[in-house]
Amino acid sequence: MISFIEKKLKSLNPKQSDKKLPQAAVLILITDNENDYSIVFTERSKKLPSHAGEVAFPGGKKEDEDKNLIETVLRETYEEIGIGSNLIKILGRMDPQESRFGISVTPYVGYATGNLKFKKDPKEVETIFSVSLNYLRKNPQISNKITNASGETFETPVINYENHKIWGLTLGFTLQFLELIEIDIDIHDLYFRSA
Repeated sequence: MISFIEKKLKSLNPKQSDKKLPQAAVLILITDNENDYSIVFTERSKKLPSHAGEVAFPGGKKEDEDKNLIETVLRETYEEIGIGSNLIKILGRMDPQESRFGISVTPYVGYATGNLKFKKDPKEVETIFSVSLNYLRKNPQISNKITNASGETFETPVINYENHKIWGLTLGFTLQFLELIEIDIDIHDLYFRSA
């Protein structure tokens, strides 16, 4: 499966990010589970000034000392969930998107094998959880939620997993990745600005 994902990512020609926007990167981290693979998500701390309590991928804004966005995503992943760059193989990247706060976010896909020991940064992360590809493959529970952004109120789709709600840009990147690996989920009313 991992070689299949890597091959699919290599065949992509992802868009470049809009350099006029602030840059950020997130990691779709694939891990082993008993007889399948899982994607690692975080639920952000409820005390954060933005995106508090939302489900997200590990990642964040590019700092001046980061040579590139791969360095950004590996640094942020270690800071947030305690998985070092020596344990992660970057398989490739997908199309960046513009967040509702006007940041260009580039999603990378990585793989970490073995029995990982997560260590959350409590200032940034409330919970770390994994969702198996099997759950996503077999008609996950989908609902809608009302949200506000830039003064607009609108309905947005949500994948429900246990007590977590995956929506927004995180859902968009999840669906982009699942489509790449030929898992089709029946959500078609997401709108994102490319970045």
